[in-house]
Amino acid sequence: MEINDLTILKYITPESVNILSSYLEKDSHTYSILEKYEEISYLGSSEKFFFLFKEHEKFINRNHEILNKHSNHLLSVMGLLFMIETNGYITENCSIFDPASGEYGRVIPPDNSFPEDINIEYRLTNNDSAICIIDLFFNIEINKIVRRVVERYQDRSRYGSVQFLNYGIAFNDIDVINIYPYLFKGTRELENHMNTISENFNFFDKNKIIDNFQIINNKFSLNFEEIKARTKYNYIKCYNYLDFRLRALWYADENYELFKYLDKYFYPRKLNKYDSQYYITFFIVSIDFELPNLEFIKDYDKKYFFDDNIDIYDSIHGYEDLLVYNDEVKKENLLKDDIKNMLISSKYKNLLKVNIDLKKAIMLFEGLVDKILPGNTQLKRDFKDLFKFITDESIKIFPITNELTVENIKYTIRFLNNYKGLEFDYNISDLQYLLTHFANKPEHEKNTSIYKAHSMDRFKLDRKIQNELNSLVR
Repeated sequence: MEINDLTILKYITPESVNILSSYLEKDSHTYSILEKYEEISYLGSSEKFFFLFKEHEKFINRNHEILNKHSNHLLSVMGLLFMIETNGYITENCSIFDPASGEYGRVIPPDNSFPEDINIEYRLTNNDSAICIIDLFFNIEINKIVRRVVERYQDRSRYGSVQFLNYGIAFNDIDVINIYPYLFKGTRELENHMNTISENFNFFDKNKIIDNFQIINNKFSLNFEEIKARTKYNYIKCYNYLDFRLRALWYADENYELFKYLDKYFYPRKLNKYDSQYYITFFIVSIDFELPNLEFIKDYDKKYFFDDNIDIYDSIHGYEDLLVYNDEVKKENLLKDDIKNMLISSKYKNLLKVNIDLKKAIMLFEGLVDKILPGNTQLKRDFKDLFKFITDESIKIFPITNELTVENIKYTIRFLNNYKGLEFDYNISDLQYLLTHFANKPEHEKNTSIYKAHSMDRFKLDRKIQNELNSLVR
């Protein structure tokens, strides 16, 4: 059997090809589905998504005993895909604990995270493993399609949750409408989400409020009929890669034992599209691979049945009230916003005390940015706004940045430790709260790995670089 043109070959080791080929000779139906998927590559996202979903469910039903037997293994591989963060390594035989460091710290190539790129290969050993990789292949390709649709409109500052920049435009995209229910754990969660995000439509034109919500309601009502017609199933599954990736990163961030386990499957390799000087994070897994804890991905691949008569906006959920929206209510809300901003401003201003001239503080952090994130002019502007906010009582709006990663929050906390009690005064927990909210990552305000960074040599700058920065303020 000729399988050289199948996409699934990208995800297995070279020596595994014969095992997969032998299995597909016996399971000709599955081979025809994999071959059909190659033939429909020219179709749109919705068509490919529904084809994969429908055929995946059939495959699960045909092989449910074997897949149930290896369910923890399958969840573990998906969990690994969600948590992989790419780093550069000097040799192909190094440990996962030895990422390469350059002049400005750890070498991190451009993000190539799942599901767009797959940094693993699967080593087949028997028919069970062949069935497992086919199951994983379906999930990988489905998630890849979902990501490409969602990221047309996704608000990248709201990582970890589905938040579109413009719902009005997004819901005119047929691929979004078709796939949207599969981003939630059941229709109840979808309904709650739709009620929550409705305020983002901002339809204050009296003539548009009812029309827009009725149009959206009709689209989603028809959508569930479309799902049943296309898949022949009255349930959905959740493919919200944003949510599962965020959970996976939290899990990995707090679990040292996990990395000891992953090190056994760690085989860095050269990838041509990245810096040829370095080997890149890569894993080779087999059917014995199983993560020590699977709580973070326990909701993955579950079935969520939906009602026949679901209405996302039943009777437009009281939006008639918006028709009587008046100036008095608007003024009251503006006053509430002013008071809220004042209270928030007061809270943040007291978390970090600057004991040096504002210009020197700004110069110091511009130097820090140059050493950690060379050329990031936007982050320099954002740090300047932060220190102006802290030192100027008249500024009430707390600034935020989308340019500061969790890793660089750790570097910043370790860096400030060199100036604690001199140029700056603060408590570690207060500083962590300030920086995580400044970085628009409030979910990390109590992340213990960030808290510990202030005393960790791993985040310490090179002595020469540190002395250069010290000379800016001392």
